Amino acid sequence: MSAPQTISALDQSKHLVMRWFEEVWNQGRREVIFELFAPECVLYDGDVPIRGPQEFAAFYDNLQSQFCEFRITTGTALAEGDLASLRWSACCRHKASGKDVRVSGISIVRIKDGRFVEAWQNWDAAGLAQQLA
Repeated sequence: MSAPQTISALDQSKHLVMRWFEEVWNQGRREVIFELFAPECVLYDGDVPIRGPQEFAAFYDNLQSQFCEFRITTGTALAEGDLASLRWSACCRHKASGKDVRVSGISIVRIKDGRFVEAWQNWDAAGLAQQLA
């Protein structure tokens, strides 16, 4: 009988970030925001800080009110120390125009005790605006 394989802390961090995109965005499980986004977490969306799970939930709700049929595809995930980074692309439909749009971005998160405590994301907002013009 072989010994069970353990998952490294770095692989756990990468999995946690991938889980975020799968469950929150692809499955629409808003409650996962409150499970993974620590109360003290600040996410910097470009230069805009989003503080705590309540503010992130409002950010999420705003996007959900404008877009539907989210499909996030995750790319390369990297981890070092307490940081994990993930390249992603998103496809969705703009509700007002009916246009299908695609954006890509990179997210970096600091993880402590299985939750996000600090995060940074940059995505192609200019490309999105151009697609909606």
